[in-house]
Amino acid sequence: MTHKNLMLQRYLGILVALLLAVLGLTGSILVFYKGIDDIFYPATSINTGEPISLERVAGVVKQNYPDSKLLSISLKSQPIDVVVRSDKDKSNQFTDVYVNPYTAQIVSATRSNASIRGVINQIHTSFLAGEPGHIFVGICGLLLIARAIGGLIIFPGWKKLSTGFKIRWKAPSHLITYDFHKIIGITAVVFLIMSGITGAILVFDKQARVLGYAFSAIRQPVELVSVVQKDTQIPTLDDFLNTAETVLPGGETTFIYPAIDSKAPVRIRKKLSKDVNPNGSSYIYLNQYSGEVLEVKNIKYAPGVEKFLAWMYPIHTGEFFGAPMRFIYIILGLAPVVLFITGFVIFWSKTHGAMARKA
Repeated sequence: MTHKNLMLQRYLGILVALLLAVLGLTGSILVFYKGIDDIFYPATSINTGEPISLERVAGVVKQNYPDSKLLSISLKSQPIDVVVRSDKDKSNQFTDVYVNPYTAQIVSATRSNASIRGVINQIHTSFLAGEPGHIFVGICGLLLIARAIGGLIIFPGWKKLSTGFKIRWKAPSHLITYDFHKIIGITAVVFLIMSGITGAILVFDKQARVLGYAFSAIRQPVELVSVVQKDTQIPTLDDFLNTAETVLPGGETTFIYPAIDSKAPVRIRKKLSKDVNPNGSSYIYLNQYSGEVLEVKNIKYAPGVEKFLAWMYPIHTGEFFGAPMRFIYIILGLAPVVLFITGFVIFWSKTHGAMARKA
């Protein structure tokens, strides 16, 4: 390998390490995103009493944002969080509109690129580059897996563990940095591989689902379509919710996703007991024109591939064992940052240090 090729590989390695450090840092911050919102955007107190209909909530949002589509309505938050996207906005930005469920008053509205959490989330999921950036983040997840496995293979401690986990305090500074680098890397290697796998699957979820069904030799479900039905009154959002509760009772209804085009179904999302996903992994699909139930996906009885994919989000975010696990995640999420810093010091010592010695 020529000197130029070696230098190019080192610079590319540092660039990849920097990108992974950014993802690790933003991921650690997002673990406690609710705390971030509470600090910068304190919740506004709402009235109590008899809640208004969900259809009225949506109507207020449509009235104030006539050129926007309703993408989702969160029933978990108080005030109710209605996410909209303007048809005239080509930047793919969203607006979170918070509505008092008792007075129909809009409490606040925050653009996704105007809130602290929104910007951090966009950096973590797309490097602020939209869909191309989102795909690139998935590729970074694959690179993280490769680098973590590579570090696992070349870890010098496999021959003698006491040597591999030893810090040579009396050695030159660059060797001490190297010892820290290898120990932190091997300590966090399982977390790094897990983060890379779950992150990549979350980005390439459609491809993962296709491969999962093919590997399981199970026929993948067909795409559900809403068909126009004559002489049928279009149901309200409350009607959809009532139907969903009838066909899949119990648990917590977390989101409703209105139809985004003329063929899409209305989706109701629920979190049933023992569901690992904090937002729920069970769905009811309804014809947007008639309210007819097109499909009920109860995660308890779903194929193995669906249950596997349901674990990806909570594993990636650390939301499967409560606050203690999130605390561990915020620490381990900083591992790529520390590895980048120590790796950069080693890189600088090997390149510029060697040049200085030759001079």
